Amino acid sequence: MTLVADRRPRWGADAPAEAALVLTLVVVWGAAKLLSVWAWVVVPAQYGDTYYYFLTAQELARTGGGVAGVLLEYPTPAALLLLLPWELGATDYEAYRQAVVVMTALADAAFALLLGRRLGPVAVLAWVGLTSALGPLVLLRFDLLPAVVAGAAVLLAMEGRRVAASVLVGLGTGLKVWPIVLFPLTLGRRDTHLPDARDTSGARSRVRRVSVAAPALGLAATGIALVAVSLAVAGWDRLLSPLAYQRDRGLQIEAVPATLPMQAWADDPAYRVWYSTFKAYELVGPSVAGWIGVAQVAALAGAVACVALLAWWFWRGADPRTIAWLALVLVGTFVVTSRALSPQYLVWLAAPLAVLVGFAFRGGPDAPPLGPSLVTFALGLGLCTLTTAVYPVYYDHLLQRSPLTDRALLFLTLRNIGLLALVAWAAACALTVVRRRGH
Repeated sequence: MTLVADRRPRWGADAPAEAALVLTLVVVWGAAKLLSVWAWVVVPAQYGDTYYYFLTAQELARTGGGVAGVLLEYPTPAALLLLLPWELGATDYEAYRQAVVVMTALADAAFALLLGRRLGPVAVLAWVGLTSALGPLVLLRFDLLPAVVAGAAVLLAMEGRRVAASVLVGLGTGLKVWPIVLFPLTLGRRDTHLPDARDTSGARSRVRRVSVAAPALGLAATGIALVAVSLAVAGWDRLLSPLAYQRDRGLQIEAVPATLPMQAWADDPAYRVWYSTFKAYELVGPSVAGWIGVAQVAALAGAVACVALLAWWFWRGADPRTIAWLALVLVGTFVVTSRALSPQYLVWLAAPLAVLVGFAFRGGPDAPPLGPSLVTFALGLGLCTLTTAVYPVYYDHLLQRSPLTDRALLFLTLRNIGLLALVAWAAACALTVVRRRGH
């Protein structure tokens, strides 16, 4: 197994230069965060999902109920975190929203610090650019927390710290189920040298084996601890509720499989956008059931393709340079085939994008190629910007037909095509690097 060397990036020629650069990046991060809060939260008086979280906490306080019957779309540990601001005294709309913004900002800062310490200033700037492009989605939605945990897992896996990475995958899964798809990337390859029975000279042949036990143990230990807490707090049914919640979803208007039906909705009154019981805007109409079927088939085909890609990656040596690209493929495949794609799903892709660029600029023999990494980042940054154009800028025009509906649909269509392109490009980059490495 090839390990990335444990070497901290140089931030400057000497200590004063390094201190100046660190201070500059702290100012850049803080200014970007304050500007985002002002532009996306304060000025528009936006509450986003924090309003739903607050009302849930308020109702629980009134009825005296427990977490077993609320926030069923989230795993129990995530639901407990979302109720925490109320328990700490944020018992009005404004205070609760502020508490959530502080929570997401702290998670953002922790990941930026990790990127800076391990990969250098470019990774931090990349992260600031991506999160700024995503507007309110990184401030008022819970998804930033599992995203940065999963991004840290990708970073550690690329450095060869596979057990620590698997523990983070377990923690991320406890916050929102999707990070579990990253677990195969925490597995490694080791070379075992055995005597060659056909060679009387005593030569030893090399046998490559997948290193599974240690990462699997890390994931299992983390998972067992979280499951135990979840069962103790909310019971068995609540443990499985996020899976059942997703199983019953309709076709969300932002989903890739909804792209063509949404085009039809613009002109055909037989199609209708409605606010479903899943707290999402979904599309109903003549072709919707067929597109849900397409999404299900695409999800199955995507899963098979991902398994095949991972199998080839293992066979060719599990090159750590490709892990960030593979993370984009695995998460991106889930995103593009989901019938419940929401704008915040782009946050899931931002973290591995920052890790990829950071490793590429840090350099070294185990760094991803810089050119393809920059192309990947540019494509991801464009998708984050388009997502913000879709939500919240033009979102109202996807809910009701208006003179600006065509523009909103254009941004949505470009974003969805771009998502498909990102997954395909990331897969191509990973395949190219693996093929050149050889056995």
